[in-house]
Amino acid sequence: MNVWAIVVICNRRLSESPSFISAISQPDIQVVVCDNSTESLNNQEEARQAGAWYLSMQGNKGLSKAYNRSLEFIKPNHPDWVVILDDDTKLTDHYWNTLRSLKTDQAIHIPVVKTDSGMIISPAEMRWDLPVAAKDIDRIKDLTAINSGMVLPGDLAAHQRYDERLFLDNVDHQFLKDCKSEHVKIEIMSTELIQDFSAEEADFDQLARRFRIFKRDTIAYYSKNPWKGRFILLKRRLRLFAQCRKLEALFL
Repeated sequence: MNVWAIVVICNRRLSESPSFISAISQPDIQVVVCDNSTESLNNQEEARQAGAWYLSMQGNKGLSKAYNRSLEFIKPNHPDWVVILDDDTKLTDHYWNTLRSLKTDQAIHIPVVKTDSGMIISPAEMRWDLPVAAKDIDRIKDLTAINSGMVLPGDLAAHQRYDERLFLDNVDHQFLKDCKSEHVKIEIMSTELIQDFSAEEADFDQLARRFRIFKRDTIAYYSKNPWKGRFILLKRRLRLFAQCRKLEALFL
């Protein structure tokens, strides 16, 4: 089986990325590192020493562009499967073994992803074009999921691309929405991963920069339903104001 894994990393050393460490430990998996870092962290040398392919984006060009460049790099190798990973997901041997047992078909396969506390964050259900937590993953009507751990069939990975209007937020949901519009099936894998969320940043300037990315992506994602985008942005502004108690948050 010809399997490739994409790890997009940003301002983190590869040796500190649980996703990379797990992927590179699999002797039958080819690993491509796409580096969105704005800091010099010697990731190219770490990738070389580990036997991984390395692509530099020369700065943070966004998640969608990083995945697309990686998919183009992999395309000539005609993989059976392409694994999509971020840099902070804890993968298990059970995940890789489940992947190896997949039959080559045209379905996207997604794992169950939980937080350290056990809350399921993926898959989720789209309701009125909003991703919401699923109470019962076996009864999801309109399925969506996060990127990390997603397994793409090689034929799909050869032509399907991420929407480069989106920098970070909703990149995964738009990708699956585009796939579903082409009647691509999505199957839930019988394996679980842990998403290692970082502690929430308390510095207002950094939170404001993060909000501006969210704002741009939300406007693009809801370009056909701008009222919904404005409502979501209002809720996020109020949440930011409650967190920081700074009036500027309401006018970002």
